[in-house]
Amino acid sequence: MVREYYNFIKDYLQLAEIKTMYLFINFLSAFFYKIFEILLPLMASEIIKYLTLGNDKMTYIFLGIFSIDYLLYYLSLYINYRIYGYNVNYCYDKLTTKVLNKLISVDNNFTRVISKGRIMNSIDSDIVSIGDMNDCISELIIGLLQIIIVISIIGFYSVWISLLFILYVIIYITIKNNYDRKVNIHHNKVIIQDDRYSNLLTQIALGLQEIKTFNMLSKLKDKLNIIQKKFTKEYSIKRHYMVIRDNDLKIFMYIFRVVLYIILIFLVSRNYFGLNVLVLMISYHEKLDSYIEDLITATTSIRETNTAVSRVNTILDYNSDNYVFGDVDIDDIYGALEFKNVSLEINNNKILKNINLKIDHNKVVAIVGEAGCGKTSLFNLILRLNKPTKGKITLDNTNIYDFSKEAYTKNVGVVTQRPFIFNMSIRKNLNFVDTDIKHQIEACKTAGIHDFIQSLPNGYNTILRENGSNISGGQKQMISIARTLLTDCEVLLLDDITTALDPDTAKLAPKLIQNIRKDHTIVMITKKPELMKIADLIVVMDKGKIVDMGTHDKLIKENEIYQTLQSRKSPSKLGVFSND
Repeated sequence: MVREYYNFIKDYLQLAEIKTMYLFINFLSAFFYKIFEILLPLMASEIIKYLTLGNDKMTYIFLGIFSIDYLLYYLSLYINYRIYGYNVNYCYDKLTTKVLNKLISVDNNFTRVISKGRIMNSIDSDIVSIGDMNDCISELIIGLLQIIIVISIIGFYSVWISLLFILYVIIYITIKNNYDRKVNIHHNKVIIQDDRYSNLLTQIALGLQEIKTFNMLSKLKDKLNIIQKKFTKEYSIKRHYMVIRDNDLKIFMYIFRVVLYIILIFLVSRNYFGLNVLVLMISYHEKLDSYIEDLITATTSIRETNTAVSRVNTILDYNSDNYVFGDVDIDDIYGALEFKNVSLEINNNKILKNINLKIDHNKVVAIVGEAGCGKTSLFNLILRLNKPTKGKITLDNTNIYDFSKEAYTKNVGVVTQRPFIFNMSIRKNLNFVDTDIKHQIEACKTAGIHDFIQSLPNGYNTILRENGSNISGGQKQMISIARTLLTDCEVLLLDDITTALDPDTAKLAPKLIQNIRKDHTIVMITKKPELMKIADLIVVMDKGKIVDMGTHDKLIKENEIYQTLQSRKSPSKLGVFSND
């Protein structure tokens, strides 16, 4: 048991990196207020003793000591509460920063290993719980000291009664700790089901439109019901053990109390000690029960918090080889990309096979092919969201993994099919990249969204709802493009940007690309025949391979896949959860 809690505390201290000063003050203040609390019954006993003896002087002396003890007790308690608040804030800031830094430095496999629901629950509740650990550790250590001190005081009056107390404490704590461990086992299982439920709800929220369109709701409800039943089962078992731990075991406490009272009354009646000692023993027994309950509460909290510590450590310990950044900090990037014998395997599945591709500066390259051919996987490699299993990718003849994080992200930008817009003004969304208002207006004009923004009642100060739900998908896409243009990146990745555009806005996409090509190397995934035609180089992919490349005129004559793609008037119907 001791080793178990030692490991819990060690894991917590390594994770939270709590300041030594906070630990010391928290422990010291808790120690003093507990000691002053223990002394209160002893002072009360002495007051009763001298009051019954008619010694007014000693009665008032101990009454004064009692008052001072009470004052020091509340002063220590106040300090303990204050330092507890500082510690929780410090721990929360430290851990949220750690988790955030981890989330922005992981690869695409991260959410396959750790679900989004678990990530959100860890941020929402686990980190808050961990902030309580410092206080629980103090309560545990000092709770043990309190029990030892009380038994020692009792032993001063009667060794046999103190041995009886020791036996009682050992039996009671052992049984309660056993049931507490069982509670924790099922508590962990409850959390797992809660993670699964949150993860599925997150997916439903993100894909609500498609779910309604394809009438998936009833099947998803069935999945939620299955998770709910497992949650209910594990929670019911957890509550069963909690009832035994917190309620049924009190019978043992009451039986001991009756036995103790009988023994004490017998000893007083035989003049083994006076009435004041009887009051002291009864008072300390009640205190001892309270200390044991506090001790078990502390062990319960430590055990449950250790679960939170383990969950956060799982996130922080995730090993992502893809994000081993180099130290090349070149700011003057030309923008030439090259794939050299690149292959990609994920979970033993061959996603990309021997890709060789050279993309020159200020060229527009279109990556085309049927759904699932590997287009998006190619993008993920450029974005360093996955790392090649074989071969290498270079930017200006430098391996992309040799660049520092800052240098690479500054020079490689992406506009996705479903861009994310924050619940704040258009101006503040753009401020994340560049706070210069003139630059923002220029970027929005290039993206073709400036006139629309100006037509809004509050212009650039218009508040966008969560993920831009109060504007059209096309307008959100154009704001996202403007935001990317503000990065001054040399390489611009466009991931099927016309998907969210209405037909009229989509017609402007070729002109937009022509406007920005003079300052960028553009690599785009597209299903639009008109966008393919304006590309300097078209790369045709099939089953993870490049099967052909060239201009529109060449491919329309020679390549059947490209001919099929050109003959389509609209994108092929894709599954809701396409992994392309």
